[in-house]
Amino acid sequence: MFDFQLSGGVLLPHMQSLDALRLGGIAIALVLGGMVKGVTGIGVPLVAMPILTHFLPVKQAVLLLSMPIILGNIPQALEGGEFWKTVKQVAAPLIGTVLGNVVGVSLLIRLEPHRAQAASGLALIVAAALLLASPKLTLSPALVKPVGFVLGFGAALMESIASVPGPLLAMYLIASGATGRVFTRQIAIILVVSVLTLITTFGSGAHANGADLGISALASVPAIIGMFLIRPLRDKLHPLAFRVVVLVCVLAAAVQMILKSGVLLAM
Repeated sequence: MFDFQLSGGVLLPHMQSLDALRLGGIAIALVLGGMVKGVTGIGVPLVAMPILTHFLPVKQAVLLLSMPIILGNIPQALEGGEFWKTVKQVAAPLIGTVLGNVVGVSLLIRLEPHRAQAASGLALIVAAALLLASPKLTLSPALVKPVGFVLGFGAALMESIASVPGPLLAMYLIASGATGRVFTRQIAIILVVSVLTLITTFGSGAHANGADLGISALASVPAIIGMFLIRPLRDKLHPLAFRVVVLVCVLAAAVQMILKSGVLLAM
């Protein structure tokens, strides 16, 4: 599926063309994402994505963030055992995410760069707005599976376009009654399967190769560094206030992405 050659690919040629200053900017974006995740738990991509699009096209930024998401969620997906039992519990959103990523990556590959940037900015606005509003829903047993499929599909579209599936998935799992470690394990399993589908679709449709995945795996390092850097300050910061400030900044950056894409001028 993935050819581990050191040429070609989707991400590698763009990374090779960047100078040290831009590579440093990418590293800083990942560190900042890790720091925010360390305090609020909202995830690296939400913060890193709008910064990364200053240095990389959206397609390459999505691929770069794929392995940090997987590597960050595998331990939580396996925590406490009951892996297959949990998979059965979240089968509906899992199926939705697989289909959603196939559709989402296909759309992303075909979108022109400026339209991809606008779509990514819109997805980030939706994600940040959901997290700011913190909508609370309650699902009846009859609706759990169909709503899970629909929201899983929608989360995967947001994953494919902007690497931010978390808000829709979190909203669904809370509405279906998941809490504590069950919630953590369920969302981690869905995210791992979702991103594996994403990179598989990239590999078959956009000619991503093993070198691209290696670069994406290395992107986990600055994110982890950011999480460790924030630890001494974590208990001194008010998580809710910090979360609001971060999400407002994400909204502003996402709006800027849409304006920069020029799609509004073309309407």
